[in-house]
Amino acid sequence: MRSSYSRRMATAAVLLDSAMILLSFILAYFFRFSGGLHTDSSVPSISDYWHALFVILPVFLVLFREAGLYQPWRYMRRVEEIFLVIKVVTYAVVLLMAITFFYREFSYSRLYLVFLWFFSCLFISLGRYGFIQWGYWRRERQKDLVEVLIIGLNPNTRALIEWAKKNPHYGQSPVGILAQNVEDIGKSVEGVPVLGLIEHWETFIRKLHPGQVVLLDEGFSREKVTEIVAVCEDLLVDFKMGADIYGLIASNVGVEYVRGIPLLGFRSLPLDDPWNRFLKRAFDLLLAGVMTLVFFPAGLVIAGLIKLEGKGPVFYFQERVGRDGKEFRLVKFRTMQPDAEKETGPVWARPGDDRRTGMGECLRRWNFDELPQLMNVLRGEMSLVGPRPERAHFVDKFRESVPRYMARHRVKSGLTGWAQVHGLRGDTSIEERLKYDLYYMENWSLLLDVEILVMTLLAFKNAY
Repeated sequence: MRSSYSRRMATAAVLLDSAMILLSFILAYFFRFSGGLHTDSSVPSISDYWHALFVILPVFLVLFREAGLYQPWRYMRRVEEIFLVIKVVTYAVVLLMAITFFYREFSYSRLYLVFLWFFSCLFISLGRYGFIQWGYWRRERQKDLVEVLIIGLNPNTRALIEWAKKNPHYGQSPVGILAQNVEDIGKSVEGVPVLGLIEHWETFIRKLHPGQVVLLDEGFSREKVTEIVAVCEDLLVDFKMGADIYGLIASNVGVEYVRGIPLLGFRSLPLDDPWNRFLKRAFDLLLAGVMTLVFFPAGLVIAGLIKLEGKGPVFYFQERVGRDGKEFRLVKFRTMQPDAEKETGPVWARPGDDRRTGMGECLRRWNFDELPQLMNVLRGEMSLVGPRPERAHFVDKFRESVPRYMARHRVKSGLTGWAQVHGLRGDTSIEERLKYDLYYMENWSLLLDVEILVMTLLAFKNAY
């Protein structure tokens, strides 16, 4: 049963983290006091530090729990999990350091806590990586799978099934679909059969007893949804329901009470906070400045090669729409033939695009054509990380057809973004890209920016 398996996985994760924390605790002590860094003749007894373990261990585990790291059925990439571990370990060590200022019975080494931070980040990340790999290995061999019954036949149904097929390591195994129309019975979506009609949902849930039921049909009334939830709870079956309007509305809703009346509205974004904007801008200036100096020689070589290849300018300037809907001139190395859109008008690049130059194909494959945008970052028109800016032609088009599209312009555009590191670039679904952009905006942190930049460096699917 899924709940029993979840408890076992969570317990195993707690035990593994505890073991890695203990290992980090011991190594930090010996590196601090036996590695030539201790100049005093008296070395504190390890027993004095053992007492601290009764504080260190609960602080780590409680913060890990609050960060959701003991929820076994979370769909998180390995690099995302490791960055989350580093973030929580940092919070834990900062908290422990604060505690030492108030605890006066024994003076704990601050440098020891730095070593504890380093070894904890290293060994907990390695332990979790191995744990995740082990879980992936089992699920790819059809073990620990969750059978999923999908109620509703629509584009979201296909998208969910395709995701499950492409990511077998997450253990989602769709076993059947219920549809509205009789003529759909017997058909299949990506190999998953349409078993029957939506109105017979209870019969199929009781017969199949899946691990999870996912409701994707938007026609169900509140009363009917309540019935399904009650049946699933009675059978100990997990229940999920697709959010409204591509899942864009429900993701950032907050409740405000006025004279006892609950009012729903969108929560403010992290980057609405002036302090967060200052941190992000300082980070952009520092890193973009360093990157400009590092890549300047390579930029000169690229410019020379573009000039040698044929006629046309080295740089390509294009008007893009940024924060608050304001337009700015984005600069890139030219990768297309001059006047590439003279006959077609504004269009996206596509695989095998014959408008590209030979040098341009190479630059786009490795994203080197984006390097001049560091100047846009330094000028404050863009950020290193954020939703990718579009041309006004496409913005006008998408704002009419995609709900909440303009919400992505509440923050600065970026050189790279959460959508791009998940493979959503070029001629891909705008709705899907928007989901990732909104997620980034609603969950921004400086560590998330660092994570996205690292994932960008490791990306295999680049522009064409």
